[in-house]
Amino acid sequence: MMFITISPKQAEQYSYTCIRLKQMINKMCAARKTLEGIANASFDKSFSKCVYLFTSESLQCENEIRAQIESLSCFNYEDNNINSQKTSPANAINGIESICNYCEKAYLKPYKKLLSDKHIGNSLKSLMQNHLQLFMSSLTQLRLFNEVKTAAKLN
Repeated sequence: MMFITISPKQAEQYSYTCIRLKQMINKMCAARKTLEGIANASFDKSFSKCVYLFTSESLQCENEIRAQIESLSCFNYEDNNINSQKTSPANAINGIESICNYCEKAYLKPYKKLLSDKHIGNSLKSLMQNHLQLFMSSLTQLRLFNEVKTAAKLN
């Protein structure tokens, strides 16, 4: 059996990273639940499917962040801070453009902020960059859905 000791500086960095990841996952989970509420309330099946696709990708990213938290041995990780997060009421978000704006604030902005943090390791930044690309692609798909739907109504 091999024992690994870490320096106090490394322990401090791991702790900081854990806190940042916990904050990130709590925000993401709250945003995902808001989007799921919007999709559940929609009578437009195609629209709901697009939003559900985005939320399923969000859940995948949340799971990958949870795995990172576990790998950093963040023993005091609590996933119940979700209720304490301020979420936008689902009824205040109407239409695809307001959903895209909400997603930009809830996903893209926090990811970019985390990526600019000089205390976050390169391997974690690589994962975050991949997530950011995924969310940007998903937002593009949501916007294209709106354009296709608008074009179909005109024809």
